[in-house]
Amino acid sequence: MPDDQELIKAHLGKLGLGTRREEEIVRELGEYLEDHAAALEASGVARDDAARQTFNSVSNWPALRNEIVSAETGESIMNYRTKVLWLPALFALTLSNVVLALMQIFGTPPHFYWFYTGGRMAPYYVFVFPWLISQPVVGAIAAYSSRRAGGAVLHQVLAALAPAIALLGVFVLVLPFAMILEGGPHDIHPSAFLILTMTWVLLPSVPLLIGAAPFLRKPQAQS
Repeated sequence: MPDDQELIKAHLGKLGLGTRREEEIVRELGEYLEDHAAALEASGVARDDAARQTFNSVSNWPALRNEIVSAETGESIMNYRTKVLWLPALFALTLSNVVLALMQIFGTPPHFYWFYTGGRMAPYYVFVFPWLISQPVVGAIAAYSSRRAGGAVLHQVLAALAPAIALLGVFVLVLPFAMILEGGPHDIHPSAFLILTMTWVLLPSVPLLIGAAPFLRKPQAQS
């Protein structure tokens, strides 16, 4: 197409990225538009009509300009992580906690199991089986949401494991700090934390990953 780069510059306007980088972007975009026009010509469209349809295929040049600037300056990195990781993880954590709360309210009462630790018997709260069975659904929804948003496999796994990761943070950071502030017992045997970690973190991680497994794949390339 004649003077295609000048037309692209006129449609995009100044990008504020430096003369050399702007010329590279205009050239790359021009090559893409030329390929698109050539494909139209090959299908029987007249040359002038192909050129016109090619430029009209970009329905919103200001939006394209903003996307280019955001991609070049890194302004969209946080938005990307929010979409592919934080929102799916927050949804998974909320859904898991809501299901657990409903099961504790309307389901069978939770049971305490006794374990021998440090020369004495101590009760430890153990997972609720119906809640554990529901976790594959939570993991599947989180992984699918992350993949639909364009997240990598790592983002999908982290989003699916969000409920278990959050509980691990509670046991490792929040619980000891709260005990110190409240002046609670400081002689809790390490096995107590081990049991809590196994029953509320490691064990739920298995069904979360099982549910996420069918959706763990690379996101489809976006046009």
